[in-house]
Amino acid sequence: MNRDRISTLTSLALLSAAMVIWADIFNFSKTVYLPEWAKLLPSPINAPAYLTLLCLIPAALASTSLQRAAQNVAASVFVAPLFAIAAYALNPIHQNTYLIANALFSYGWIVLFHCAVPAFLLLAIRLAAHYIQAKKHG
Repeated sequence: MNRDRISTLTSLALLSAAMVIWADIFNFSKTVYLPEWAKLLPSPINAPAYLTLLCLIPAALASTSLQRAAQNVAASVFVAPLFAIAAYALNPIHQNTYLIANALFSYGWIVLFHCAVPAFLLLAIRLAAHYIQAKKHG
């Protein structure tokens, strides 16, 4: 396996696991019950964004190029929530006439609210590193 595939699969596995394990903080809910460890963070309500940032580091920073980093991060961000949404849909508590609408909304919520900013931040870091390295060698 090449470095790009390994970095993508690593980020995808980490992010999927985080989203399934802490589904309560990732999925949309009117009431959020934060785990005890989240209360130690500077902004506990942003715990999902912190987790996303950590999980996307391999895809963003271990990729072979800037273009591959963007592709790897996008793949991780768009695929990882599918596992959390599948777990949500399989829970009998959520199986009602609104399941499809709630699942689609939660998917959008996760991608836009919890993943977008960390993904763009890591890609900005990767872009800055790319230009610094280009200036140093050029």
